[in-house]
Amino acid sequence: MFFDDTFTEESADAAFRRVLDEILKAPGVRKVGTGAETVSDSDFFERLAFRFEISNPRHRIVANDEYKLNLPVAVARFVWMISGNNRLADIAFYEPRVRNFTDDGIIVPGSSYGTRIRQAYPGTDQLKGVIDELRNERNSRRAAISIYQPTDAGRESKDIPCAFGMFFHIRNNLLHTQVIMRSNNATALLPFNVFEFSLLAEVVAAECQVEMGSLSHYAASMHIYDKAKNFSEKILADGGTTQSVAMPPMPSEIAPLEEVKELVHFEADMRHRSEAISDDTIEDEINGIRETLSTYWQQLAFLLLANLVTKERSKCTNKSAQALSAALNPDLAKLIKWPITKIDDAVSPSNLLILDTLQRPDNIVTFSRTKTGGSFRKQAVAYEKASDDRLSAAEILEIQAEFETRLAARGLDFEVSESDFKSVLSKVRKKK
Repeated sequence: MFFDDTFTEESADAAFRRVLDEILKAPGVRKVGTGAETVSDSDFFERLAFRFEISNPRHRIVANDEYKLNLPVAVARFVWMISGNNRLADIAFYEPRVRNFTDDGIIVPGSSYGTRIRQAYPGTDQLKGVIDELRNERNSRRAAISIYQPTDAGRESKDIPCAFGMFFHIRNNLLHTQVIMRSNNATALLPFNVFEFSLLAEVVAAECQVEMGSLSHYAASMHIYDKAKNFSEKILADGGTTQSVAMPPMPSEIAPLEEVKELVHFEADMRHRSEAISDDTIEDEINGIRETLSTYWQQLAFLLLANLVTKERSKCTNKSAQALSAALNPDLAKLIKWPITKIDDAVSPSNLLILDTLQRPDNIVTFSRTKTGGSFRKQAVAYEKASDDRLSAAEILEIQAEFETRLAARGLDFEVSESDFKSVLSKVRKKK
């Protein structure tokens, strides 16, 4: 039942898979109430006093063959938290299931960690208090944030906070962070928790002008529900080849908390006028982000915008996805589930995002359904596998456009050869 060991992994993805493996080895426990719902007559698997460490917390994105963190939602959770927000509607815009955790349909009373961190009482900002404490006393042991409150011990609610608190220590010019969880759903929530708390920790590190150290994560109860057992096993089955990437260092030249304010303002504005955002306005949205935020924070804003583009909305189609994927860092863009036109079940290259239609005089033919389109995809996949050279989304789209043009000019389907593909790729890269 108890986890009598600890482990260290470099990345969140490796730690996530290790956690799943350890919990699935644990004995089953019968039926538990969560407040919002009861898993009736169902086992869950649990380790008590569970602890692990991530040595490189910037490697905070869980992404492997079977599971990819929903990055737009993860960023939205971080923004909701750091803004001190507890309004249900604001976070339900990104994650509707949070509606299960409200008592009045207006606020989220327990999982609103940001309100508890930044507005526990009027004028009480624990995040600012931690930063001030560490600036004044580098070796302080008093830099702590309390999320769980005495009132949580006795109140009846669908939502008692799962997070208990955080500790921050600067040693040898590195900020080491400890996250303490009362309860942690390993499969559904751990990847989001690591993302948001490590990002919050990096805000503290950048404000204090120190480097990021380790992130230690402790859960009094780390568990997997029986209904998630098969999925958890699937994640582990093939070794879970990682697709994760490390985020770049958060710049400190401009105070991160000032940049965060701009990101918070952008998110609220974007959400309030979301129905007006369309293919016709997407470039203006992208340019507005570039004019308002510095490069690091632009990427988070682009990810928030991706939430609109990836939803089933008639106003944002492949045109918006293409523009936004080109604006994003390619390492982040490849982790987004972009909307695409229907394609054959054949494997497509890692960044093959948009398959536009090709107009001919007598009809409209989906490029992916042509011999040219199919062979183009096969050559792109073969190239990536043979050369270990990952093609960017922009490159894929430019190469595709070249073959579309040739197909239209010839009026006949043709096979894309290996030499054809490499020739066009070389031409595209020379233009840069």
